[in-house]
Amino acid sequence: MKVASLKQSLKQILVNKQHRLYEKEAASKNLTYDSWIKKQEEKAKDDQHIENIDIKILTSDSEIPKNEREKNKNDGKNADEYGECQWIEVFDKGNPVQSKKTIISIYASALYHDIEYHLENNIAEVILIKFYRGECNEISYPLIDKILSENEKIVLIYGDEDIQNDGVRENPWFKPDWSPDRFLSCFYFGGLVAVRANALKETYGHCKEKGILDGEQGNSFEGAAFEAGKLLYLLFYEMLKEHHAFSKGHTISNAVVYHIRHVLFHSTKNGYEQIRDLRLPLSCENEDKEETYEDAVEIENSLETVTAEHHKRQAVTLSIIIPSKDNPEVLFHCMDSLLQKTCSKHSFEIILVDNGSGEENKAKILDKVSGLNQMQAVKKGQVRKKGTLCFEGCTYVYHPMPFNFSSMCNLGAANARGKLLLFLNDDMEIIQPDWMDLMVEKASLSYAGAVGAKLLYPDSDIIQHAGITNLRVGPAHKLQFLHDEKIHYFGMNRGVHNMLGVTGACLMVAQDVFDKAGGFCEELAVAFNDVDLCYTIHEMGYYNIVRNDVAFFHHESLSRGKDGDSPEKQQRLLRERDILYDRHEELYGRDPYYNPGLMTDMLQTEYLPAYHYQVTLDMPWSEPVSSDRIVRRAREDKCLVVGMECAMDIYKWRYGGLPKKGRIKGRQEDMGYYFQGYSFIIGSDNACYKKKLLLKNRESQKIWGLTIESRYRKDIQDNLKDQVNVELTGFVARMRWGELPEGVYQLGMLAEDACSTQKLVNWSNWVLEVTENGR
Repeated sequence: MKVASLKQSLKQILVNKQHRLYEKEAASKNLTYDSWIKKQEEKAKDDQHIENIDIKILTSDSEIPKNEREKNKNDGKNADEYGECQWIEVFDKGNPVQSKKTIISIYASALYHDIEYHLENNIAEVILIKFYRGECNEISYPLIDKILSENEKIVLIYGDEDIQNDGVRENPWFKPDWSPDRFLSCFYFGGLVAVRANALKETYGHCKEKGILDGEQGNSFEGAAFEAGKLLYLLFYEMLKEHHAFSKGHTISNAVVYHIRHVLFHSTKNGYEQIRDLRLPLSCENEDKEETYEDAVEIENSLETVTAEHHKRQAVTLSIIIPSKDNPEVLFHCMDSLLQKTCSKHSFEIILVDNGSGEENKAKILDKVSGLNQMQAVKKGQVRKKGTLCFEGCTYVYHPMPFNFSSMCNLGAANARGKLLLFLNDDMEIIQPDWMDLMVEKASLSYAGAVGAKLLYPDSDIIQHAGITNLRVGPAHKLQFLHDEKIHYFGMNRGVHNMLGVTGACLMVAQDVFDKAGGFCEELAVAFNDVDLCYTIHEMGYYNIVRNDVAFFHHESLSRGKDGDSPEKQQRLLRERDILYDRHEELYGRDPYYNPGLMTDMLQTEYLPAYHYQVTLDMPWSEPVSSDRIVRRAREDKCLVVGMECAMDIYKWRYGGLPKKGRIKGRQEDMGYYFQGYSFIIGSDNACYKKKLLLKNRESQKIWGLTIESRYRKDIQDNLKDQVNVELTGFVARMRWGELPEGVYQLGMLAEDACSTQKLVNWSNWVLEVTENGR
């Protein structure tokens, strides 16, 4: 008994020691947003020489005319908080006499009458408009001044923002670059907008001449700030339209709207909530589903005015291309839902592309097509009633060949007669009658590229797709597996958004745009072909669009399983990823609609600020150690979870492809492999385990171990609330080239309990191909 008690006491001492070490490490690696953003801004000051800039704010009556009008009855309770004007001078502290560089700016009230006052009086060159309570970041003035002075074409600037309370910053809103369709869906500019006064005044004059603003002053609203928002929304739209912001071609050199990727504005909690109705799609209910926003209705009225003018209303013919093989039941379910649930003013045809169904299934499909065409022939001579479906028939293209999604889609497009093409998976289900009109509305715009929709898993509100973002680790479906009933990251699952890509499971595009892009890349037979097409369309200057106000059910991967669920599929996925970025070198790690202030280094479905997880390559090089003997003594256990997220050449990870002419020359620190992932033991105290990454040669079965560094993973902690000490479950490691023999290696994990003799091992499906010099 005494021996057992002594052992237990010694073990408890070891456990307590491990806990102290674990808690110390976790505390050092648990960044807060406040500490992280301040470090980022200090770096920005150094990089952009903001430290040499100073500002002077003059508010006396002798220096600047003040708005002395009488308070209107519609001004609302916050009128006095915004009424004061400020004259802001920005200049170089090093030589304020000779190098003085000034912007004359107004903090204008977000109230309707104040805006009119500033527009009708020659007060400033630049108007800084606050839409709710808060203060400007100290870096705002020099950054805005720098951008406006360097590019005369830019007429409007907005930036990112956060909440500041008692000096502590939190809840950042990192926004996309100029997104015309998101602007039409919601006022996403936020709490602070800088606009050239002359441009806005000129538009204001044109609008008054055209009578666009007639009757506005006669309205009476409870919240005058929202009335001002209505006016400004219309004025911004008209101004941006006059300056061709809603046109094909989006480059820095011809930009008229500029997004500064820095936090320019700090709101208070109350002010932050005030913008909710402006920044979220107005057609959506709030999460409480009980509150009503009378003021937001007035903004929505202006939204309807804008969109009615902006979108074309002409009827078109749509060609719906459905690739399918040996899936008649799934295919027929898709076609039946299409024909039975769609209500549209547009006509459409269906083109089925079959790459080699068996004779029995082929006969079933031919019978289905024949029946549909007979039905279409009977209805062809009938007068179409309002709300009925105009179906133009079905074409069956039977062409036996190995599966190649790109080839099948291109074959369907070659047989299409419509001006618009819709590529649709055979496992899609239509659930919304107006989907076609809404998608055609966007696809018909002159600047529109690929148009997609929100896809849900069957009979649920769980999101499968809401647009594709371009992360450093590859293209990603943000919001996947999250519930759609909740509003995610400022409405990213609501309304309409510009995204870098949409899924080929439901992709609409104009025939001429598709042809100019060269169709789907047939070298990409399985994966990334839709992403490649979207990237090509983006590079041509078009805006890709996701309508998250249109939803489908997607019975995903019924046909051929999921990518990456075996080492062979994972290797194929990596090869096709390399092809993608060889074709789009400039887009690697870049996405104008995904803010770099958000996480880019891992396939995280939520929109999370980068401080949650940032990859740095400053960890020591890990030398592989022969581990056959220790692994043989370990118990293979599925409770040891191994989640690999990256295992690749460091140069590829940094730059997207292999060194070649025109690419950055590899440096010494690029000559190796980078590993990233997470690992934990279900039902155990994870603070007590030490882990090693394992690499097993698939031919010789010899095993090597690599020392890893832990990383704080709040996402894992949040998802595993029933597990113990899982904050530090992330891991990273790097290994030099030439440390292992050439071959294909399976990746796994060894976990050793520091408080006992227990050793666990488990293997992932991930593999790494090691070649000479990493190439």
